[in-house]
Amino acid sequence: MLGVPSGLPLAADAETLKKGEAAFRHCTGCHTIERDGDHLLGPNLYGVFGREIASAKGYSYSDQLSAMAGAWDQNRLNRYIARPKLAVPGNNMPFPGITSPHLRADLIAWLKSNPAKMTVPPRQDDAANGARLAAACAACHSFGKGEKNQIGPNLWGVIGRPVAGLATYDYSERLMRRSGTWTRASLEVFLTEKKEFDQGSHMAFRQLARTDDRRGIIAWLTTLSDNSEKMGQ
Repeated sequence: MLGVPSGLPLAADAETLKKGEAAFRHCTGCHTIERDGDHLLGPNLYGVFGREIASAKGYSYSDQLSAMAGAWDQNRLNRYIARPKLAVPGNNMPFPGITSPHLRADLIAWLKSNPAKMTVPPRQDDAANGARLAAACAACHSFGKGEKNQIGPNLWGVIGRPVAGLATYDYSERLMRRSGTWTRASLEVFLTEKKEFDQGSHMAFRQLARTDDRRGIIAWLTTLSDNSEKMGQ
């Protein structure tokens, strides 16, 4: 029994919406909520409640989601958020799900209110958690401005830098073939990819599976810049 969300009130109270918005923090590693927001590992979720499944323009969905008909209603969202891999076997969503039916109900009520932004202030410990996790990265990377490369490239100013764009580092062919710049979105994708041990391809970790850990690492990387205050906004 999944419970709760089938009977959501037509207008959720302020406390429910506050809890639902806070619950969306589980989703921010892979999704944006702002109107016309970027797609990350997952699609932008503005207006997702009532939207046709696999219909966000510009996002490449898994075959499994693309084959589904209908719209995201309360029951479909409840089942999918609870256990994405069981609700739609074979889909690409790495999130294991939210087990609490009450938390799902709050989140769905907030999504149903069609929010265009998050008003809950970001947690202040994300970058601190990222700095703690980055201790493992120090085996292969330097972080300070102007410091020499190690096994991996120096990561100062990595966000906003072209992929494989540090002239003083000899990148792997895999990364040399990759286009674009390092942004929050592209780092989110990169950190969830499963890779073999290979120079220049994030060999310190097989996969950063926890959303909070990826968010922390990315938040910490935004501090490695002369413009860190602006980049963190």
